[in-house]
Amino acid sequence: MNEKLKKAIKSVIPENVLRIIRASINNRKIKKMGKMDKIPFSKNEFENGINLVGMFGQGSGLGQSCRLVAKEVLKTKVPVNLINHFNYSFLPQTNHDFEKEYTSDFSKGINIFHVNMQELFMTYFQLGKEKWDRHYNIAFWLWEMQEFPEEWVPMINQLDEIWTPAEFVSDAVRKVTEKPVYTIPYAVEAPFDKRYNRAYFCLPEDKFLFLMLFDSNSISERKNPTGVIHAFKKAFPKGNNSVGLVVKIGNARENEIEEVKAELDGYNVYFIEGMLDKIVVNSLIRCVDVYVSLHRAEGFGLVLAEAMILKTATIATNYSANTEFQNRDTSCLVDYKLIPVGKDIYPYKKEYLWADPDVNQAAEYMKKLYDDDKFRHTIVENAYKMMTNEEHILNPSKRIEERVRSIYESN
Repeated sequence: MNEKLKKAIKSVIPENVLRIIRASINNRKIKKMGKMDKIPFSKNEFENGINLVGMFGQGSGLGQSCRLVAKEVLKTKVPVNLINHFNYSFLPQTNHDFEKEYTSDFSKGINIFHVNMQELFMTYFQLGKEKWDRHYNIAFWLWEMQEFPEEWVPMINQLDEIWTPAEFVSDAVRKVTEKPVYTIPYAVEAPFDKRYNRAYFCLPEDKFLFLMLFDSNSISERKNPTGVIHAFKKAFPKGNNSVGLVVKIGNARENEIEEVKAELDGYNVYFIEGMLDKIVVNSLIRCVDVYVSLHRAEGFGLVLAEAMILKTATIATNYSANTEFQNRDTSCLVDYKLIPVGKDIYPYKKEYLWADPDVNQAAEYMKKLYDDDKFRHTIVENAYKMMTNEEHILNPSKRIEERVRSIYESN
C-alpha cells in the first residue's frame, strides 16, 4: 500500500478503528500459527550458536532495542548470525551499524526473534516454517501492561522460551505460559555528537529547558504527553522567560502541532519535528536540562535510561519497568494511581490497568530541579554512576552466555 493511499484511508477512518480491523485479521493468522506442528529442537543438526532475527536498521525504539541485544550477544563467546528482517518493507532503514554483518544464514541452533509481540506471526509466515523447525526458538519481547492479551497466547506454541528486558514484562508473560521466561536487561549506551548542540537545534542558551518526546504513530495515551504539558503549565507561569519546554514530535499529524501550540500559548515552547538519527536524538537529550516522561506504563523506558547516561535529569512515573533501574536517588519519581485504560486502545483493552501520574507532584519536581542546582547535580551524578558501572554493562552478556550454555547442556 503506497503512502498516499494510507494517508487517504487514515483521513476517513480513525486510527484506532484501523488498528481494530487489522487486529481482527491478524488474530486469525495468529491462531493458524499456533496450530502448526513444530518439529522439536535437534541440536546436532546445526552449529552451536544464535541466529538473531530483528530490525537492526530501524530508527525506532524497537530497532535500538534490537541493536542493544545484538551488542550484548557479540560480547559473549557465542557464535551469532545477524539476520536483518523487516516485517514491513516500507519502514526506512536509517541505522547501518551492523550492515556489513547481515546474513540470511540460519545455520545456528538457537533462534532469537526480536520482534513485536503482535507481529511475530508475520515473521513466522514470511520466513517459513522450516526456519523454526528443529531450532530452539526464543522470542525477545517488550510489553507495557500487567495483562497479556489472550489472543496472542497461541504464538507461544511455536516458542521454547521467552526473554524480556524487565521483570515487569516477564511477570506478565509468566501468567499465560509455563514455558521458561527469562529477564535479560539492556546494557544501555547513549552515544552523542557535540556538534548537535543547542545552536544546532535552534534552542536558546540562556534558558532552563525541559524535554518531552513522542511519536504520533505510537500510542500517545500511554506516553501521556498531555500530562507533561499540564505539569509544565502548573510549574511555571506565562511570561517566565528563564524556562522553556522542548517538544520533539515524530510523524506529526495534521493540526497536531497547532493544537499543542494553542495549549501552550504564552509559554516558551520549541518544536523539533521529524525522524532523527539516534545519535542526534541522544545529543538533543544531552543538551537540555531535564527529560520528562509521565508515561502510564513502560516495557523498559529506554530513553529514560539513555538520559541518565547522558547526565540529563529525569522526571518519570514511578510505575512499570523503568523502576527496575530508577529510584529516588537517581530520578524524580512521580506517584500515581492505577486506573483502568477505560476504552479499547489496541492492543490495550479497556479493563487493563495503567498509571495515572500525579501532575501536581510532577510540577513540584520541575520547580525543584529548576530552583535547586545541588539537588539536580546529585541525582544526575547518582544516575550516571549506576548506569555506567561495570556490573550493569557486563551482566546482560553473562546472562545470555549462561543461558545458551544451559540450553545446549539440557537438550
